[in-house]
Amino acid sequence: DTPAWPLQEREEATLMRYYVEHLASLFDVCDQDRHFELIVPQRAAVCPILLNAIFAASARHMSRVGNFDPFVSDRYHQECLKHLIPMLGNTAVIMDENLLAATVILGYLEEIDGQESQGHLLGTHIFLSAQERSTLMGGLRQAAFWVGLRQEIYMAFVNQRTIMPVLEHCNIDRSFEPAHDCIWANRIVVLCADVLRYCFGDGEQSFTTYNKLLDYCHGWNLYKPPSFTPIFHKEADAERVFPETWLLSDATVTGMQHYHLVRILLTAHNPKIPRLGPGQKQALRKMDDDIKADVRVLCGMALSNNKTPPNFVTACMAIALAGERFEQRAEQEALMSVLLKTEFEHGWHTQTAQAHLKEAWGWTDVRNG
Repeated sequence: DTPAWPLQEREEATLMRYYVEHLASLFDVCDQDRHFELIVPQRAAVCPILLNAIFAASARHMSRVGNFDPFVSDRYHQECLKHLIPMLGNTAVIMDENLLAATVILGYLEEIDGQESQGHLLGTHIFLSAQERSTLMGGLRQAAFWVGLRQEIYMAFVNQRTIMPVLEHCNIDRSFEPAHDCIWANRIVVLCADVLRYCFGDGEQSFTTYNKLLDYCHGWNLYKPPSFTPIFHKEADAERVFPETWLLSDATVTGMQHYHLVRILLTAHNPKIPRLGPGQKQALRKMDDDIKADVRVLCGMALSNNKTPPNFVTACMAIALAGERFEQRAEQEALMSVLLKTEFEHGWHTQTAQAHLKEAWGWTDVRNG
């Protein structure tokens, strides 16, 4: 294939540079080799679908945080889908790692738009399922698989539904053996997928399955490397609603945030909570307190490690799921400020969650809060 470099249009060169400087790191949070920053742009030079996906994502982000024309993104997006969708039935094509990368970049575009109906994301499921047996092969395919799985977790949280790709057959390292921080982060991300399937799937919510998930969660926290320990921590006080938790890498923040997401889900879906009787009210109160504590930690981690937008997205997932449990106005306003910061500074659509919480909290003017 003839490389696209040098690009003929200044605007397209600007979009490519914007992707490398502002967006690639969002995909590479758990990738020490930084495939989306270093490899994907070079592959895009010989893969028009991947190139258009990058242009579409950059243009959309620029339009959401600045005054860039939003129709530019639509044009590249449609061009991309026109060629990608007819290929989804071809087994050889869906093993193409360049197209998998294009698919997860389009998935990001749809996420920041707040397209919770999963337009093309059905395509992501097809690609993810095809990669399941190759997650230990490394390279761009593995990197894109993990991005796609985190996107799938986001959609499952937003829609309170199960995870679509089946993970039993993946060659995923679920051990507690010594490994790089990125592998440790991915281990808890996989547990989050397993827990979502337990909570929202059609299967039986048995004590045995619950205990296995809970044991793994405890084990991960017990055996995780020292690098996951904050270099600074300060509890919330009169001046600060959320605790401060400073960590030194994107992978460790991603890991710890998913650990707290798992705790929220396991606490909310605990089959051991009595349905009736003298202990039920106390158990529900403790459940409520535990969930709110984890939400505070997640928000504190985002604000304390604020150079990485996905940290805010993960916090927003927890806020959307459990924000209505907060009754104090100061806490409600702090949660709303995280949603607004995510929307205006990082271009991520949080208006649905904002409207839902304003109504749940009884804020008088739902439109203006």
